[in-house]
Amino acid sequence: MIILAQIISAFAVGFIGGAVPGPILTSAMAESLRGGFKKSLRVVFWAMLSESAIATFILTILSLFSVPQGIFYAISFIGALILVWFATRIWKTKTIDHGEGAVFTFKKVFLLMAFNGLFWLYWLTVCVPQAFSMRQSLAFGQILFLVVFEAGWLVSTAAVIFVFSRFRPFLIKKNMIVPTFKVLALLFVFFAIKISLESISFFIEK
Repeated sequence: MIILAQIISAFAVGFIGGAVPGPILTSAMAESLRGGFKKSLRVVFWAMLSESAIATFILTILSLFSVPQGIFYAISFIGALILVWFATRIWKTKTIDHGEGAVFTFKKVFLLMAFNGLFWLYWLTVCVPQAFSMRQSLAFGQILFLVVFEAGWLVSTAAVIFVFSRFRPFLIKKNMIVPTFKVLALLFVFFAIKISLESISFFIEK
């Protein structure tokens, strides 16, 4: 029963994380506008692969060392610059190119995840304790946690993007593509400012 409860909890944490607005969800929405739902799934899967790789790194490192939180807040400043860079690319988009010259390649999505300090902190403060708790209940339980977490994240994120993609024909028909891309670009800037302010606040308080 304990393992079942931990599995349900891991799925719920992943599901909630996938539905929370952030850079990855915004990236997938932008790609959905450019190439439809199927094209946006590339961003989702790339993000899931990136997160899995980084999460595995986090679990491994924390098994060996104690890492100060300040490092991850410092990483966020680089992530903010990447978000602003993406925002400029999205802001300049004028037409739908059906996926040609995609803005979000695997390399760019990986960088977006790797330099998102708040993502690291989410894993450190929310996910890692549950992962190691599951490891105490089951051999290699932290791996099971990661698999179940990513399953929840994938279901949630894909569902949100699918619903958003249903509005694509309306946006195209009503010539709302350019304004919508500009709104998405501003969201990137918002997230950049948000994570920068949170990082600055952390260092001031320290």
